[in-house]
Amino acid sequence: MVTISALPEERWREYRDLRLESLQDEPAAFGSSYEEEQALPEEEWRRRIRTVLFALEEGSPVGMITYAVSERVKTRHIAHIYGVYVRRTARGKGAGRELLRAALERIREHGGVVKVQLSVNPDMSAAVSLYEREGFVAQMRAQKELLVDGRYHDLLYMEKVF
Repeated sequence: MVTISALPEERWREYRDLRLESLQDEPAAFGSSYEEEQALPEEEWRRRIRTVLFALEEGSPVGMITYAVSERVKTRHIAHIYGVYVRRTARGKGAGRELLRAALERIREHGGVVKVQLSVNPDMSAAVSLYEREGFVAQMRAQKELLVDGRYHDLLYMEKVF
């Protein structure tokens, strides 16, 4: 059974390991690269873990989602979701759906947010379908946004309005 929870900063290594795994497992799913992030210092991982929710199986992270609410005056009504990943062995069990719903709930609790934005590689059909089922609508497809191993990938920009 999967549970959704934040993790304390002291568990930053588990977060780092899952994040680096995600960048190696699905490099075309993220704007960051393994090479860029594997060199990040402990302080950065401790800072980042504060806005990440994890899918846990028997207490160990098998998935994650990051959310952020803008703090700028003109855009504080907009939140962003990124860094979504579920380990291959945990896929198909609803972890992605539960992570997304939990992040949306946290965003709603923040107050004042009326829109959530994300981007996804359109080749990741399971992720696109999940976002659509949860009310996200495609707004734009940007061509050749990522270059991974000599191949260009598009990004689909999606949003959900509350």
